[in-house]
Order: sequence, then structure tokens, then C-alpha cells
Amino acid sequence: MNLMIVDDDIQIREGIQYGIDWDSIGITGVKSYGDGIEALEDYDGFAPQIILADIRMPAMDGLEFLKCVKERSKAVKVILISAYSDFEYCQKAIQLGASGYELKPLKVGSLIQKIQEMTELVRKEAEGKEAYDRYVASYREKLVEELFTGKITDRNVIIELLRMHFQLEDARNLICMVMAQDKGTEGLGDEIRQYLHSLLRNDQILLEFRNQLVVLTKTKDSAMYTLERQNHMKNLWYQIKQYGGSKGMSLSAGISGMVPAERICAGYETALQALGYRFLNGPGSFQIMDRQGKKETAGLCLPPEYEAGLKKHDLPELINAVNMFGAVVLKSENTDLKQVKDLIMNGIVRLAQEMDQHAGDGRALEEAAYLSVCLQIWKTECERIMKAHEESCNANYSSNIRKAIAYIHEHYAKDLLVEEVAAYIGKTPNYFSSIFRMEVGMTFREYLNHYRIERARDLIEGSDMMIYEIAERVGYSDYTYFSQVFKKITGISPTSLRGRLKI
Repeated sequence: MNLMIVDDDIQIREGIQYGIDWDSIGITGVKSYGDGIEALEDYDGFAPQIILADIRMPAMDGLEFLKCVKERSKAVKVILISAYSDFEYCQKAIQLGASGYELKPLKVGSLIQKIQEMTELVRKEAEGKEAYDRYVASYREKLVEELFTGKITDRNVIIELLRMHFQLEDARNLICMVMAQDKGTEGLGDEIRQYLHSLLRNDQILLEFRNQLVVLTKTKDSAMYTLERQNHMKNLWYQIKQYGGSKGMSLSAGISGMVPAERICAGYETALQALGYRFLNGPGSFQIMDRQGKKETAGLCLPPEYEAGLKKHDLPELINAVNMFGAVVLKSENTDLKQVKDLIMNGIVRLAQEMDQHAGDGRALEEAAYLSVCLQIWKTECERIMKAHEESCNANYSSNIRKAIAYIHEHYAKDLLVEEVAAYIGKTPNYFSSIFRMEVGMTFREYLNHYRIERARDLIEGSDMMIYEIAERVGYSDYTYFSQVFKKITGISPTSLRGRLKI
């Protein structure tokens, strides 16, 4: 607690400042000044809770000083120092808001008692204000919840509540913007709130609800005017996004169309649905959603190509089916995280069962916030399961066949013949071909073609190489023959696959 001493008599003010153990009575900061003008200049910086000031001073007397102080803060306690002849001044001072006075010559015991009374009064008022502020904050929180959950629907009541408690006058029609931090970034801090407050206009208010920043903007029942207000809110979000980015924070936003005051809950829900588009768009998403109500998402299922890949144990076809599924979700604007994630998990479990492998606990998928992350998890699980299946199968192969498969994987890009592989494991071509087909379930040439096409598919999906370059890279010098083999194994030509990936 800070004490300010104002007196033109240096002996009096320094005697008070240095002659009393202020810490012992809860005064932690003490400053003294020779006149009221000097004291006022330092008032805001020092922020005293108690002031001890002489009534009679040059330049600015105590009464004028008191009046100036009370204009800045009604709560500050001012004790005036007065002579007996200043009694009328003291009466006027009390009328102006002084908390008391001490007569000269000052008595230390009486002065300390008066200061102690003021410190106790300041503490009680602060506690009362804190309790009141907590009550107001709690009431506002409850009011916001009731507005956004549809518990208050009377038009006139809502308009009046917005006026009384949020200073939003005559809010007959509204637009709602919901902003929320993106996953993996820091929480909404006071800085971002203060910056947003500084950007708001008189026809806008900022509320907080369920860890979201909600901006309500007044609008008119006019399509053109509403569009202008939505564009203004888009610019507002962009400024917040830029500011948040400089603080290491990513924010997404959704904006509703115009709703009448009695449907403020519908405006919030629509903005929340628009915010849900960040599942599709990724972090830093922005979406305006004029329509109300959820978009129809029935009919979403695993693509037939995924079922085909399951049956053929074909990893490239499975990966392609995952990409197709993602394209369908994007095109349908399906923001139903649960529906999409359930289907993805179903696909992973189906593959694991088919390959007699463990499907994983699904924790990473459950925590994923964006479609792109969900799809990558799905692809990674497909690769893991297929690799585990291949390793499991290889464990059942004889040492000669495992050695032959490793050699094929290392030399598949050259003009590899069965005679070369047979010689490598020390067997005749006929004997090698016989045991290879018996253990692997396909001929040497079929296995080599499948492996080459898998590698070709990886390059088509993961590089910008020309198709003919890819054909040569995986061991096909004849581009036409490569295309025929590719389509026979995958069901699609390499050029068609590349074109589909660009959509």
C-alpha cells in the first residue's frame, strides 16, 4: 500500500516520511512532495491509496489538490493537515471527499492511528470490490451460457440484457464469430484479448465461452449490409491471426450469417459449425457459413478400392484408396470428426484382421484434429500392418527364399532374370522356380512385377518424375509394356493415377 505526503514544509514532510516505521503498519511505499502540482504529476505513476496533504500550500492549495485527486480516483483516502484557524477549510474538505484531518502541531500517535484506520478501510473496500467483481464475472459467465445455449429466447429480454450488461445498444440483428486456438499452440492469453479489444468497434462486443473468443457484431436485416459486416469481421480475424502468429499462436475462426437477437444461440451454433471446417482446412482456418443447420453427411463409407486392396494385399492400392477417401470427405465438406475417424479406424481394423496383425490402440487417431493428420495416420498404419505381415510371411519362408527375396528387393531395377537369382542362392533355375512358387504363392516373374509396380506407384505418388523415367527407374525399358503391367496389377494406368492425384 502506498502513502503520498504533500507539504511545502520540508521538515514536516521528511519528518513524517522518515520518522515513522511505515512497514510495521502495512505501508510499503512512501513518497513526499513539496506542492500539489508536483504530486499530481507523479500521481498515476506512484498510484497511492492514502494521501496526507497540507491544506495551505503555494501554487495549489490542499482543497484544489483534493478536488483534482478525487476526479482521478474516488477510492483514494485523503487526510488533510490543518491549523485550528483552518476549521472552515476542513469542513469544506470533508464535503469534497476528504477522509479526515489532523491538526497541527501533529501528534505522531494520532497520525499513525489515523493512517492505520485508512489502511484497514482500503483493505475492506478492496475485498468488497473483489467480491463484487467476482460476482459480476460469474453472473456474466452464466448469462453468456444461457444466451448461447438457448435458455433465453425472448427478443426484448435479450436486447435489453446485451444493452445493460455488455453495452451493446439496440442489438436487434447479430453476426457471430467464434475464434479458438488450434491444437498444438499456446493458450489464449491476455495479450490476444487486449489486442482484440483494441480492434473492436462500438457495434461489437467480445465474450468468452468454452475457451473460445466470441465476437458479436450488430447488423441490419439486409444482405448487402450483412456481407459488409462479415467482410469486416474477416479482416478482424486476419489481424488477430497475424498478431497471434507473431506470438507463436495459431487461431481459426467461423462466422455466422445474420440472425435476429432471439436466435443468438443459432448464430453461435452456425459459427461453431463454420469453425469446424478447420478439420478439413487445417490450422489457421477461416469459414463463413450463412446457412443454419448441419450439412447432410449420410452415405460416407470406405471406398470399394480399399476393399479390393484388402483382398489383394496390395499396399499401393490401399494408399490410393485412402487418398480417394480424403478427396470424398473434402468434396462433401464433411466436418463430422467422429464419423470420419470411426470409418478410418474401421479400415485399419479390417486390414489388421485380414493380415492377422495388431490394429494399434487408436490413440493417435483419437487425438488428431485435422483430416490431413488422420489420413497420414491411416497410411502409416497400412504401411506398418503390411510390413508386419510381410515380415511374418518371410519368417515362414525357407532361408533360400528369404535370401532370394532380399536379392530381388536390392536388384529389381536391373534386367533381373531367374537364372541370376537361382545362381545367387546356389540352385538350378528350375528348382528355384519350383520352390519359389510353392512358398511365395506366385511365380518369380509375377513377384518381380508386383514389387516393381509397388515401387513405381510410390514414385508416381511421391515425386515429380516423368512416367517414362519412373518406368526405367524400376526396371522397365519398354514404356508400353510397363503401362500394361501397371494397369493389370493396379487396375489403373500410371498416367490416370498421376492425374487423379492432381485433382
